[in-house]
Amino acid sequence: MEEGVKLVPKVYLTDDMTLLSAMLPGGERMKIGTTTRDVDGLKTAIKKCAPLAAGGGMIYIEDRAETIDYGVFKDSGNPIAVLVDQILMIENNSFSVVKVFQVADDCVEIRSNQGAFHYVFLNHRKEDAAPPLQFLDKLVLAIVAETEADVREAAHGYLTRLLFETLRKSHGCIIAVTDLAEPPRFLAEDGVIFDQAIDFPALINEFKKDPAQQSRLESKGYLLQGMLNSDGIILFDSRGRLLGYNCFVKLEPEAAAAARVVQGGARRRAFRSLSGKVGNGLRAAFMQSQDGWSEFKGSEHG
Repeated sequence: MEEGVKLVPKVYLTDDMTLLSAMLPGGERMKIGTTTRDVDGLKTAIKKCAPLAAGGGMIYIEDRAETIDYGVFKDSGNPIAVLVDQILMIENNSFSVVKVFQVADDCVEIRSNQGAFHYVFLNHRKEDAAPPLQFLDKLVLAIVAETEADVREAAHGYLTRLLFETLRKSHGCIIAVTDLAEPPRFLAEDGVIFDQAIDFPALINEFKKDPAQQSRLESKGYLLQGMLNSDGIILFDSRGRLLGYNCFVKLEPEAAAAARVVQGGARRRAFRSLSGKVGNGLRAAFMQSQDGWSEFKGSEHG
């Protein structure tokens, strides 16, 4: 916490910041200071840098044997660039990296580019419990499953980055993915379905041809972030298009009226209802609980 604001920076510890920076063309790095190589020094580095690690910024701590250098860095800011961790957290790099990051309330991920990882749970969960957002990649793969091959990788990276940052701050949501040509009736009857879907692959292709179109792509990303903080279900199709939001399902077939999806048990019951429709109108269903943990049901071909 800093001035009453909760900060959740990504922290990268490395033995060679020069090599690490070289892996991120177009990126930026700013050294903030040097301090002692101990617990107090680490605390100083985090406290000084955490308020600066915004807008895509990350904290670095470089081991200098006797001391540590610390500061902030970021990638090029290209919204469809390869994800930073897909560049830095690979085993064949000639430098060592350990990433420390709060992935959800009461859960910290520690991961090395040598393949080792550990989750620290600051609650009742056991140390070997599944991590939060463990199904995010499966969700994104379902969303981009039927996109054109030449844009699929860029769409996957963009949506992964966007959804991860948004879901980490969310108080819970449900996302459904359909492989039908039209939104399924059981969601379209009680929800906001757009007259024109938000076509993320098309927006990405426009940006590739003309970088001046970046604002159009980013503005649609902000819309999705707002929708994920609204009640109801977000609906995508498997071609990477956002079809609607604020959708609701009947929790029981016999119910006289549709029950609204709210926090807690009702959200879980709605997710179970959607899970029963996977393979019959839906390709996948994803739920994130209020405390950040997720569930997923996908069809065999999803």
